[in-house]
Amino acid sequence: MRSAGKWLEESGKNPSKWWKLENLNPEFLLKYAKPQEFFVALVNEKPAAAAVLQLNQNSQDWKRIDKDQEKKALYIHWLCVEREFKGKNLPKVMIDFAEKKARENNINLLRVDTNASETKLRKIYEKLGFRLVAVEQEDYRQTAFYQKKIS
Repeated sequence: MRSAGKWLEESGKNPSKWWKLENLNPEFLLKYAKPQEFFVALVNEKPAAAAVLQLNQNSQDWKRIDKDQEKKALYIHWLCVEREFKGKNLPKVMIDFAEKKARENNINLLRVDTNASETKLRKIYEKLGFRLVAVEQEDYRQTAFYQKKIS
């Protein structure tokens, strides 16, 4: 996660507080996620991708989208791939894993959000079956909210 945050800053992408390098540390992250919600994909025993999978939304506000009628969903946060492993289809690996975890918990909806100006990432989510449900202004940026129904 830290290398993804570093890349975002070095690329001039103006990351949100969630991806600021100074916040990608246990003290900050554990305010929003429990240790058992962090998942890492290994390739040849090296961390290649990571995500936080939550049964309750703790890091992003879906209330405006749901009109205060919270939906049962698995929320995906901090999904990232080490630059060394880009192009290896690891976002799909992580989303497939998230689907498995959702099914284990009798959940049929995955949710993810991203900076609306991140068109490449948005295309990845759309390719993986996510549907855009809203774009909301938050602080200094617009956030794109996606969800995917699973069976």
